Amino acid sequence: MSTFSGINLTSKALAAAQRSMEVTGQNIANANTPGYSRQRVDQTESVVGEGGIWARRNIAGDGVEITGISRATDAFVDARQRQDAATSAEQQATAKVWNDVETGLGEPGSASLTQRLTDTYKSWSDLGNAQGSDAVSSARTTVLSRSQAVVDTLKGLDESLTQQWGNLRDNASVLAEDASGTAARVAELNNTIRKALNTGSSANELLDQRDQAVNHLAELTGARVVQRDGGMVDVYVGNAAIVTGDRSETLSVRNPGLTLAQAKGAGAQALQLQVGATAVSPDSGTLRATLDAVNTTLPGVSGKYADTAQKIADEVNAVYNPAGTAGGDFFAFDATKGAGGLSVLVAGTSDAQFADSTPGTVDRSIAKTLGQLPENPARSPSTSWRSTVTSLASSSQAAESRADLAASVALKSSAAREAVSGVNLDEEMTNLVAFQHAYSAAARVLTSIDEALDTLINRTGLVGR
Repeated sequence: MSTFSGINLTSKALAAAQRSMEVTGQNIANANTPGYSRQRVDQTESVVGEGGIWARRNIAGDGVEITGISRATDAFVDARQRQDAATSAEQQATAKVWNDVETGLGEPGSASLTQRLTDTYKSWSDLGNAQGSDAVSSARTTVLSRSQAVVDTLKGLDESLTQQWGNLRDNASVLAEDASGTAARVAELNNTIRKALNTGSSANELLDQRDQAVNHLAELTGARVVQRDGGMVDVYVGNAAIVTGDRSETLSVRNPGLTLAQAKGAGAQALQLQVGATAVSPDSGTLRATLDAVNTTLPGVSGKYADTAQKIADEVNAVYNPAGTAGGDFFAFDATKGAGGLSVLVAGTSDAQFADSTPGTVDRSIAKTLGQLPENPARSPSTSWRSTVTSLASSSQAAESRADLAASVALKSSAAREAVSGVNLDEEMTNLVAFQHAYSAAARVLTSIDEALDTLINRTGLVGR
């Protein structure tokens, strides 16, 4: 190998070491950048290209060649992390829905429905033991006010739930708009990445940005990613492609003006998503949890509230008006209005308006029986309501447990992804020292060649010096 080929070999070594230091510096600079994937210099031995009778023998080689700068990624690990993050987002959103429902119950508490019912039973019992017209009138007034408190509490529960439902319905449209914007961003990055790769430029940073956008889209919709030629990806929500190469579709909500009453009758098909004109059902993600809450969870809870109101009206009226005559009931219930359809029919406290005794007597038997209603678990509205509260609390606790488990799994998947793609500063510092030594060694080789050339040119052939 000639001296000049040695210089060429050494220059390649210097360039490779320099480029490795630059990439290491890029890694260190982005150690805390979200979504950044560690980069590395890909290099291989440079092959001597001569052959035949002019082949050079007994040479070490032709140095090193830089073949590219790649990202430290694992497609399987990335897909698993994306899937687990979507599941965690879904479970967290579901847990929040149930937590809001449980908080809205206000159980236990001085203003809870359980306490309102207890107070009402006591007022009936007090009426059953009242003596004298003034005491009876006062006791009847207390019964009416406490019964109205039960009505108002149920109405408040229903209104709070309706407001929560409306917020989630509106939030579905906001999340769908967010997903559409993210899909458009992915399509734009697909196009930019394709152009960069076609011109031979590095697209590593663009790929990181696209991964961030795809991860966000997955957290919203549980989106799946399919690799395609040219460095681009297709993204699917359910069975429809929301991103195809450099084109994206709009994710929108069907029936955005839906009401809670309509949702009760329509079930899981009440509020739907569509990609373009194709109806889709997200596999997971925040939107999946939101749709489930709007279509099934909260309508189901509203139905339980309505059942409690119906139970209160039926059991009280069965005692207060055993004959079931029209207009003789204590409560009225309009099922079309849900729990808010409960109302007190009795308008005054006179004997003609308020029935508390067997007709024709003043035995207060009706009032006494209503005061003892909690003692009959099969008929007591309190027993039914406690069962409802227990069921809702159990659902909330179960949702929270699932959310905690999903978060733990997502954290492990994120750690696995970080182990592959994340920047380890200790490792980078070690690499930096190694590349620095490699550069110094290559420079020393070049210095040795320079000294050899100086001897050859300036000293060879001179005698006597």
